[in-house]
Amino acid sequence: MIFCYNVVLPIRQFTQSITRDAIAVSLALVMIGMLMLITRRKAITQVVAFMSLENGLFFAAVSATHGMPMIVELGIAFDVLVAAVIFGVFFFHIRDSIETLNVDQLSRLSEADE
Repeated sequence: MIFCYNVVLPIRQFTQSITRDAIAVSLALVMIGMLMLITRRKAITQVVAFMSLENGLFFAAVSATHGMPMIVELGIAFDVLVAAVIFGVFFFHIRDSIETLNVDQLSRLSEADE
């Protein structure tokens, strides 16, 4: 978080007081999401990391543009809902296929005949 505040320091001089901290927090959320995406081994935690990364980007966009029209927000909310349902279907299919959601176990899957 402190690193993100230092990175955003040149940008903060040109923004209004409301968005000063929001840009640093959104950058921290994106970086934490990337860290989780790289270090976690289970597919469910990787999806949570991806969603936090996406929320950080969305928070930065909303704070930098001072809001969005209501129809755009409803469209994004519907997209997130559909994505959550699709991820759930994929997780159940993966778990039924190989009895685990560990990403390390997914590396043994291949279509090449040896």
